[in-house]
Amino acid sequence: MQVVTIKRNAVVKHVIFALLLAAAVSALFVSRETHIQTNEIKTYFVDAEMMRLIPVSTSVPRTSAERTARYVLDALIEGHDDNPKIRRLIPREKNCMTVKVKDKIAYVDLKSNMFASRVNGRDLEILTVYSIVNSLTNIDGIVNVRFTVDGEVKKDFMGYVDMRETFIPDYYV
Repeated sequence: MQVVTIKRNAVVKHVIFALLLAAAVSALFVSRETHIQTNEIKTYFVDAEMMRLIPVSTSVPRTSAERTARYVLDALIEGHDDNPKIRRLIPREKNCMTVKVKDKIAYVDLKSNMFASRVNGRDLEILTVYSIVNSLTNIDGIVNVRFTVDGEVKKDFMGYVDMRETFIPDYYV
């Protein structure tokens, strides 16, 4: 009788151990699926006086350079309107910018009508362009930025910045 009880206790212990092990393994897989790894990327917004760019840390999902670039452009569009020290330069319009990444160059296509009433003057145009350039070049896998307007290479953006150039970041803007 005592031998049967000892065997039964050993079986119960093995079953409990197996259940605990299964629970631990399944919890590990569930946590991997629900935990999204992120990167902190500096996005650049203009200060309240509209004089210079200010870096703001933005958390984006860790993914390919092109998808991360889309997240960054969305963050620039979304802005931080709740912070009185910074302003958004990009109008809050969905799909006003698209991006493709190839050979470490981000190709950004801007819609010409998105800035028709927003950017006024050379300084604001430069701040807008470098808000995008500086933000995108903070992404691993992007070194330069090229722009098109409505899918075409244009001589200028809104009259001041030569959009035929390949842009590198300028953190002194």
